[in-house]
Amino acid sequence: MDIEKLVQENLVNGDTLDLENLKIGDEGAKGLAGLGLLSGVSRLELGANEITDEGLASLMASPHISNLKILNLKSNLITAQGALSIAQCPHLSALQQLILKFNKIGKEGAKYLADSENLGQLNTLDLFRNHMGPEGAAAIKKSKIFKNLSRVRLD
Repeated sequence: MDIEKLVQENLVNGDTLDLENLKIGDEGAKGLAGLGLLSGVSRLELGANEITDEGLASLMASPHISNLKILNLKSNLITAQGALSIAQCPHLSALQQLILKFNKIGKEGAKYLADSENLGQLNTLDLFRNHMGPEGAAAIKKSKIFKNLSRVRLD
C-alpha cells in the first residue's frame, strides 16, 4: 500500500484528509504517522479502516497531528488501550471533535478519556456503541476536563 499516494488522492482543500473505508489497517496508520504533510491537516477521517490499538498508538505518537481539530476513528478495532493512547497524546490539545463510535473502548477506555489532560478543547465526543456501560458513561459525564462539550453521544 502506498500511503503517500492515498494521502495525495484523498486530501481535500489541503486540510481535510478523508481515508474512510480504505482498510489501511495498522500499516497504513503507521505510514501516515510519519508523513510531515499531516501537519497541515485539521480534519482526519479514518473510519472503517481496521485500525487497532497498535496503529493508533503510532498515530498518537506522531508530532504531525498537532493541528487536528476533528478526528474520526469510527468503526475500527480500538479498545481501552487505544483510548489510553488518545487520552495521553500531548499533540491533541487543539482537538474539538473526537468520533470513536462503534469501537470497543469499554468502561476502562471511557475513564481514560474522562481523565485526560489533553482533551480540554473537545466540543463533540461520540462514543456510541463502545460497550462502556453505565460506569463508563458516568465517568464521561462527571469529567472535569470536558467543560466545552456541547455534543455527547454515549451508548
